[in-house]
Amino acid sequence: MNEQRAIQFLNDVRRPLLTLHKAILDHERAAYEREFGPVTPAAFLQVLINGSGFRWITPLSTVITNIDESLDAKDATDEDRIGAAQAVCALFSGEESAEFFGHYQTLLQASPHVLQLHGQVVPLLRSMQDA
Repeated sequence: MNEQRAIQFLNDVRRPLLTLHKAILDHERAAYEREFGPVTPAAFLQVLINGSGFRWITPLSTVITNIDESLDAKDATDEDRIGAAQAVCALFSGEESAEFFGHYQTLLQASPHVLQLHGQVVPLLRSMQDA
């Protein structure tokens, strides 16, 4: 993979990952509220940050942050951009985080909406395998 291909992939995958991330958070919030009752957005943010039950989402959040940083940073290197692209692929193949991958696979079975959004990410991931 070269830097140009990595930049194209990162630009292409960024928005679908953000949308997927939001859908995951929405699903998890709904499940949380079914168990504990309604919470404000600020209260749920505190639960996300401080609660151990949601730490499995952190690798996805980190990958998205790395995409933004590698695309926006003037001093980002070829290796930074290629590494960010490889990290996305590794996350969704289960190589990066077994905890994320396990929860994510379960969520794909539980949420048709998340599954649909996953379907938008898969072709982008496959394009990187072919590169």
